[in-house]
Amino acid sequence: MDSLILQEAAKNPRIQVTGCVGAPGRDYIGRDAGLVCGLGREIGVPVSGDIEEVIEGCDIVVDFSRVELSMRILEACLAHGKGLIVGTTGFSGEQTAKILAAGEKIPVMKAANTSYVVNVMRKILGVAAEKLGDKCKIEVIEMHSETKLDAPSGTAIELAEEMAEKAPDKDLADIPCHSVRAGNTPSEHRVIFGCMGEKMEIAHEAYDWRCYALGACDAVLYMGEKMAGGDGAGVYTMDDVIGI
Repeated sequence: MDSLILQEAAKNPRIQVTGCVGAPGRDYIGRDAGLVCGLGREIGVPVSGDIEEVIEGCDIVVDFSRVELSMRILEACLAHGKGLIVGTTGFSGEQTAKILAAGEKIPVMKAANTSYVVNVMRKILGVAAEKLGDKCKIEVIEMHSETKLDAPSGTAIELAEEMAEKAPDKDLADIPCHSVRAGNTPSEHRVIFGCMGEKMEIAHEAYDWRCYALGACDAVLYMGEKMAGGDGAGVYTMDDVIGI
């Protein structure tokens, strides 16, 4: 995700890439980020191994990493007064609370999924759950690559939460999520509404992670507008970006 986001950000004339952070000790530290990410050209920004080396030069930090690193990045953004977009998933309840609480001081967007289609799908699922919830069983099946660490996915949890909120007879525990981790499957979420004598399936399949990168760049532009109008402190979601 980091490489794809960087590629799309570097191509967007409204976004200026001022710094990139990679894992300390990797052989790409110090190399031009445009070449490291596969853009095919230099962008004049070397990859750093420490967020503190680059954070002062930016307005917004985009973090699609791992839970432990995300929490360190959150602390850096708080210390330097920078906006933060978090696409990492797998946080504990306590960690999620810290991220949301940071919105009192800085602009924060927590987005388990930055795809426009997935977020619109979530709204559609809410309507379906409201109208059909007491007439069927609802189950979520999600598939990702074998390297994905958390299960169920953050997206699956958000879809289930939306349906549990809208269904007249269900809470989150009534909507099971089944996870598959295999091969290099980019991402698939399938929701089954099983009624007597009939069923409905609503599904999303990502065959290219670039859809998430494009959504993340739109989120950067949205957050930038919020910060331009003042300090922009608050908690935002992709719903705000899309306008749903």
